[in-house]
Amino acid sequence: MPDQPLVQTLQPEGCSEVSPDTPQTQTVLDRRTSQAGQQVYDESTLNELEDIFGRTRLMDLLGRLRVEIALRLHVSTNERDVLGHDAHTLLSVSGSLGFVNLSQRCSEVEQAYLRGGDLAAPLEAARRAAGEAIAAIGALEDARTDPV
Repeated sequence: MPDQPLVQTLQPEGCSEVSPDTPQTQTVLDRRTSQAGQQVYDESTLNELEDIFGRTRLMDLLGRLRVEIALRLHVSTNERDVLGHDAHTLLSVSGSLGFVNLSQRCSEVEQAYLRGGDLAAPLEAARRAAGEAIAAIGALEDARTDPV
């Protein structure tokens, strides 16, 4: 298991500290926070999961999450049952992997579904969060493969 946690492996070679201005670092820092200023994923959760499962398994889980996200939330608001199911599924899996913004947005879709409310606004927010989560996973995967 590596000494450095996954989300802290962005330090360029030869540098003693990670600077928010470093290009490789900036990409991932941008992916940690949504456009609305909300946390996309929780670093401490990813670090704990890496400690438990190892980096390779964690990256596999994140890859599977990316695929799951890509499969969900694409139907129209007229397909309420499908959206309710998709939201519930993503709420659970994204939350367990530390993707807090997506999990929260999916919770809002699920609650609107259960209350019989309008799904348009929460679905739009969930789709935005899904895109941000996919981008963050991509940045984490890139950081893992970059020679740092």
